[in-house]
Amino acid sequence: MMYKLGIDVGGTFTDFALVNEKTGTMAIYKQLTTPHDPSECVLDGACNLLATKNVSFDQVRILVHGTTLVTNAVIERKGAVTGMLTTAGFRDILNIAKERRYDLFDLHIVFPEPLISRPLRFEVHERIGYDGKVMQALDLDEVRKAVTTLVNKYKIESLAVCLLHSYKNPLHEQQVRALLTEEFPELYVSTSAEVFPFMREYERFTTTTINAYVQPMVDRYLERIETGLQQQGFKGKLYIMTSSGGTVTPTTARRFPVRILESGPTAGALMATHIGRVLNFPNLLSYDTGGTSSKGCLIRGGAPQKKYEVEVARIHEFKQGSGL
Repeated sequence: MMYKLGIDVGGTFTDFALVNEKTGTMAIYKQLTTPHDPSECVLDGACNLLATKNVSFDQVRILVHGTTLVTNAVIERKGAVTGMLTTAGFRDILNIAKERRYDLFDLHIVFPEPLISRPLRFEVHERIGYDGKVMQALDLDEVRKAVTTLVNKYKIESLAVCLLHSYKNPLHEQQVRALLTEEFPELYVSTSAEVFPFMREYERFTTTTINAYVQPMVDRYLERIETGLQQQGFKGKLYIMTSSGGTVTPTTARRFPVRILESGPTAGALMATHIGRVLNFPNLLSYDTGGTSSKGCLIRGGAPQKKYEVEVARIHEFKQGSGL
């Protein structure tokens, strides 16, 4: 095993790079993405590239995969039908958001619609205090009834569980997950204390809803990728690029797909950083254009600038606060 394979799926093209770790030589390949099932292009393109270089899949030690599939699914609203369970009185957090107008003088201001519509958000009576103490026990029968309605009436495939102060004490969210795992095993469940244990409700809720919204798609996509690679004889390690610039295993990516929201663009920013170091340009601006979206990154002192928050699917590209 002396090869590394990089694959980047975009809205229009999928790119491949094969590196010989022994010699340092690299071969690249590009072909059109297959929108109906991007995994087809990934597997087909990898086979084509390896075949032209007389390399077999069992010679590939590491495969690193970056993708804009999660970003595109949110922008184009092509995720799963998703429901939400939240503490009584907090159903409208996704609409209230941060209570800020991104343009004070726009009389016709429009805010992005939440990924989960209001009828699909159900409240349950429970309460955990800011200190983590249980103030009102969770009613599991109420949870069961709400989820039954969401599944049978609204045909949800995924569920975001966003309870108050769960970042401090995740007990009630854990109880919901345990119940649903037993009684609704086919339902994808994202609990906010696992996805993003952060004290502010809007940030935690909206991050969790994005995770739930794309989870079924990412799970099935990675399953097809892994199965296809195994059939081709791949025995190495598969890693998925994350928004932070690191990588995770497919298991982690399935559980927290929101972490790969900016997967492909991040890889591009890191490559631009590397090129800048090689050419002795420590300060530069990277620009990455794809078929669905374009991304830029400010690189200072040979390092890409990192932020703790990211906003996606803006109604107005250059107006902060007009997205999710």
